[in-house]
Amino acid sequence: MKKLLLLSLMFAVLLFYVTGKQISDNRDICLLPKDDGPCRAILSRYYYNRYTQQCEEFEYGGCEGNANNFETFEDCEKTCWMIKKVPKICRLEADEGPCRALLKKYFYNFTSMACEPFYYGGCYGNDNRFDNRASCLSFCSPQTGEQLGNMAVAPSATAEYREEKRRRIEKEIPSICVGPADPGSCSASVSRYYYDVKLKACKEFTYSGCGGNSNNFPSAESCTSICKKGRMNNKMNLTTMKIRRKKLQNDN
Repeated sequence: MKKLLLLSLMFAVLLFYVTGKQISDNRDICLLPKDDGPCRAILSRYYYNRYTQQCEEFEYGGCEGNANNFETFEDCEKTCWMIKKVPKICRLEADEGPCRALLKKYFYNFTSMACEPFYYGGCYGNDNRFDNRASCLSFCSPQTGEQLGNMAVAPSATAEYREEKRRRIEKEIPSICVGPADPGSCSASVSRYYYDVKLKACKEFTYSGCGGNSNNFPSAESCTSICKKGRMNNKMNLTTMKIRRKKLQNDN
């Protein structure tokens, strides 16, 4: 019995160490600056922007760079969602303002993650300014999703995340393929096909014969040809435009 308890305790300690180390490693990765790398490819990647505190797209050159580089928005979110967050005003630089008074105040230093003193001139400046260290810490202390409450969940489960994902997918799809299946307003029963954005596939529906929307195709083949192939063409066109733009910048 004692041996079993000892093994359980050792396992718990090991799990705590591994989990803590993983969170620490993720924090180090996610706080690295965006790095395109020295090569000239144009690869769509995502990085965690520590200033906006969200995952954002960037163009990766294809070599070197750093570990804050994810192939998908989802990978970035899953890795970095536990990074501690601070309110927007606490990410501002200390601003003394143009006046000449010497008023001791405190600001939140986003680099050191600490409240530090500075001298305020007495006018203008910004809102990252507190009368004492305690009020600065009270307002700006970083919080993780877990600290915000036991019901906190990863961004992949939030409405904001789903909406962002939907917008990114729709950018790649021809406009006529976006929209729900719409039977229209008449009384006929005609077999038609529409493109389902969530399933990324053409599905059959019954069309009434008039009205409806443009996401309406006479056959599965025509729907696939326009919507699925069109999606791939749009991605290729976007990549081509990026290559041309980068080439022009290099030539200049």
